[in-house]
Amino acid sequence: MPESPETPESPESPETSAPPAPSRAVPDDPDPEDGGAAEERPDEPGFARSAAVGVSGGVAGGLVPDSVRQIAARATLPFQAARADRSFATAFWYNDLIETGGDHEVIRQYLVTAARRTRYEIGQWTLRGDLTDPEQPLDELVMGGFAKRWTVLGRLGVAVMPTVDLHLHAERKGWRWDTQEVTDGLAARAEDVEAIGEGPLTAYVLGHPADGSGASAHPDRPQELLPGEVRRTAPDAPLTWSGPLPTGFDGAPVFAALPLPDEQLKLLCLGVALPGEEGPQAPATVVTFAELRAEIHALAPRRRRHWWQRG
Repeated sequence: MPESPETPESPESPETSAPPAPSRAVPDDPDPEDGGAAEERPDEPGFARSAAVGVSGGVAGGLVPDSVRQIAARATLPFQAARADRSFATAFWYNDLIETGGDHEVIRQYLVTAARRTRYEIGQWTLRGDLTDPEQPLDELVMGGFAKRWTVLGRLGVAVMPTVDLHLHAERKGWRWDTQEVTDGLAARAEDVEAIGEGPLTAYVLGHPADGSGASAHPDRPQELLPGEVRRTAPDAPLTWSGPLPTGFDGAPVFAALPLPDEQLKLLCLGVALPGEEGPQAPATVVTFAELRAEIHALAPRRRRHWWQRG
């Protein structure tokens, strides 16, 4: 798991976050000084690098969605307001690249989602068995003090939460998270967004739908890849999705592939899908990593250096 040596293990707090069995409770007292879980990891093929995929026979119809599933199927986590059939959303794991050097990279890990879906006291994560090692049964993780755990990024409508408490919880229970993450290389940069132009460009939202009727939420919240298009009406206009988001998709990551020479495609995570401001039937918007990257990076506390290290 990503480790943060300055973050003590928080005790269980059953008064505020313990649900009825068999749910699992996550402690509600994170360390406010920690901006995320820092990890030094060896240099791995594909880590913090964009993915390029070939176009077979000039047809990419199934190639891009298959590639999205391959690199990000274990990157999303559904959640909602606890014990209430409302405020369904999707979060995803993101690794902020702090520094590189030699044979290692230092990252801080966050969950990213739509800020408007984080404003309540008790949140409920759906524990996906395929994200755990060893695999756990389908269950719920109930988290107290939910709203205060998230940092809202200015006026972007996006919020991020350090993953340290989720890792500590798993460690106490005898398992570990086995996820895929949106990395620095996969997250779109300004030049990638500019290359889209006015579009349209085929894109995909990877989220967890839910029954928003308030009568019967799907407890397992299965993952779904939603096809559509992104475009902008002017160079400085926001990136828009081709329609409204289904219930449960708020905060989900948006993927697309940009054409490269030699019939290659550059697979990217464009950013975060947010519901339209004019109402539930309004086209959604995409807040890109070109806007998010610096805001997230600024949350990391300055790394301490030992007296023998220079700089």
